[in-house]
Amino acid sequence: MQQHSIKIFTLCAMAVCINVILGSIITLTHIPFLFLDSLGTIFISANFKMRYGVITGLCTNLLLAVIHGPLALPFALVSITIAIVTNLCARKNFTYSKAVLTGILLVLIGSLVSAPIRVILYGGFGGLHKSVSDILVFSIQATGRQAITAAYFGAVTDGIIDKIISCLAIVWLSNLPQIKRLLRSFYITKENNHEWTNENP
Repeated sequence: MQQHSIKIFTLCAMAVCINVILGSIITLTHIPFLFLDSLGTIFISANFKMRYGVITGLCTNLLLAVIHGPLALPFALVSITIAIVTNLCARKNFTYSKAVLTGILLVLIGSLVSAPIRVILYGGFGGLHKSVSDILVFSIQATGRQAITAAYFGAVTDGIIDKIISCLAIVWLSNLPQIKRLLRSFYITKENNHEWTNENP
């Protein structure tokens, strides 16, 4: 069982690195409506137990805080939300249609978590770097709406394309023969460890 857990934690560590590297590249290139900083979290959450997805999301933000500064830490709550929602939606079978639904739910629910953080840290806007959604946030605030409302719709606008694309990419990736074999090896290892434990208490 310990060997099985070590293999999963190794995969989680790789997923964290993918989150940070892709997220940093997209941030530096300023590609609108795309972040790809949750791909690893979604992959782990869709294919393993919820706790592994939560750990991946949390560690991603811890590493981002070390690299980019402590303002990344509060958004760990969003990463944890992504892990929980993905794991619940992906149970039994994660299909392309489920991926689209999951992406929509991720942004609708995740924005409820990120909106207050945006208001506290950035006045409701997207962050230190300007984004296209800042125009929407400013327009909503100009109508007299509360900052939390503007921040929510700004977060939804920012994330809807990214989360749907990320979920679809994970379904495609998980169905690749090489990845299927990798995932199957985890399940086989787990079953063998379980049998060994039963025979050797």
